[in-house]
Amino acid sequence: MSNLSVFLKGNIGSLFLNFEHTFKNDGITILYGPNGSGKTTIISALGGFIKNIESRIIFNGNEFKDLDKYPPYKRPFGIMFQNPILFEHLNVEENFDFVIKRQKSNSQNKKLISKNYLINHLELTSLLKRSPENLSGGEKLRVVLARTILKQPNYLLLDEPMSDLDIKYKAKLLIFLKDFNKKFKIPILYITHSIEEISQIGDQIVLIKDGKKIDSGSVTNVFNRSSFVDLIGKFEISSVLEGRVMSYDQILRITTLDLDGQKLIVPGLPGNLKDIVRVRIRSRDILLSSTRLETKITENELQGIISSIEIEDNSAFSELVIKLQNLKNNKKIQKLRSRITTYNLKKMKLLINDSVFIYISSVSIDRQAYQLT
Repeated sequence: MSNLSVFLKGNIGSLFLNFEHTFKNDGITILYGPNGSGKTTIISALGGFIKNIESRIIFNGNEFKDLDKYPPYKRPFGIMFQNPILFEHLNVEENFDFVIKRQKSNSQNKKLISKNYLINHLELTSLLKRSPENLSGGEKLRVVLARTILKQPNYLLLDEPMSDLDIKYKAKLLIFLKDFNKKFKIPILYITHSIEEISQIGDQIVLIKDGKKIDSGSVTNVFNRSSFVDLIGKFEISSVLEGRVMSYDQILRITTLDLDGQKLIVPGLPGNLKDIVRVRIRSRDILLSSTRLETKITENELQGIISSIEIEDNSAFSELVIKLQNLKNNKKIQKLRSRITTYNLKKMKLLINDSVFIYISSVSIDRQAYQLT
């Protein structure tokens, strides 16, 4: 399986782009950075829309350097930009059929994605005879996503596809993208500013600032690095934990997850029984104690060992990274970042390698990216 190797260098307006990275040819990779850092420029360059920069783009053994030989429509990428565009003189179904007629069968795809599959999974049946001018922003986004996929791309590039969606459809679309990626084995490069979207669907993440890559790796690892903290700010520091769905209480509407032998209770239903799901927990929503509390003040009690302590200058706070206890001996290490006052750190006399008890209220756990019941 070939990876997507990208090197881009040159001036784009006031931005000097100097980006190099090899994207994995599976899963969902997040491209994350502040406004103006070059994220959309990178996707545009991959699609063949940017000239006059030094570039080297290699995918499946082909180098897409010559824009005359590889114009946008001859490239294996399906691109959905922030401002979706449809043929205004065609209704939704006619927009789909136009793409299908132009798209020749691609023998490299083991499975061709059908129009009916997309209509059903993106809930587009009621929109088929409507014209683009009669679609809401969210409806248009879903239609453009379907049309982009109907091009049968080998790599899907999505530039903030959730920007006009409400929480209900955002949850559904995130689930669709995860399932689509697994079913058709088509890798996705995904731009977003939403930390919750990243935590729910991202496998890998590439951090970019001022046109340069500053870090990359798995989402669960990068979330705990200072490079990511510097980009998002201290207030939104968080961790992503993975757990397997053990049970769901239909009366109380809570789900119990298995975190390598420890239990985590979350509200709603993030997945089916035995599914592995992710939850995002903000560092500021964690209570730590050097001893077990006799009175249970939250639904969740976890145990772990402090692996690092950072006492901030000119601040009342300290950042701790905690390795969660693994009771299954499967060598998996999950880390949780906690933000507490330095006063409390000193009061409890916490040190690296100390064991701690972690208390988390279920109401503080982000759940926008899965469907609630």
